[in-house]
Amino acid sequence: MLYINKITNDPLQQVILTGIPGIQITLNLRFMPRIQQWIMGVSYGSVSIQGITVTCGQNILRQWANIFPFGISCIRTDGLDPYQVGDFANQTANLYLLNAADVAQIEAEWFT
Repeated sequence: MLYINKITNDPLQQVILTGIPGIQITLNLRFMPRIQQWIMGVSYGSVSIQGITVTCGQNILRQWANIFPFGISCIRTDGLDPYQVGDFANQTANLYLLNAADVAQIEAEWFT
């Protein structure tokens, strides 16, 4: 698991993730103040999936496991979903990039 440490309290941001050798991921994050949610988009190669609600979980990208060779995990100290614009900047909530081994371990421990 690689901590994604480049997230600020900017409500609209783009982060390029290069922590997994040979893989470049574009992560778009948008905070929606009216509904108090973070929404993300993930682009990898020719695939781009937008409108993913950021919720606390072991692998937010699990339903696209046959498309992405990686995952993203969100953990918040109090177990709630991130709902404030500063949740990632002040580390109340944290996002982690999961490589293929991390995803396999989570699948084995949580979903089998």
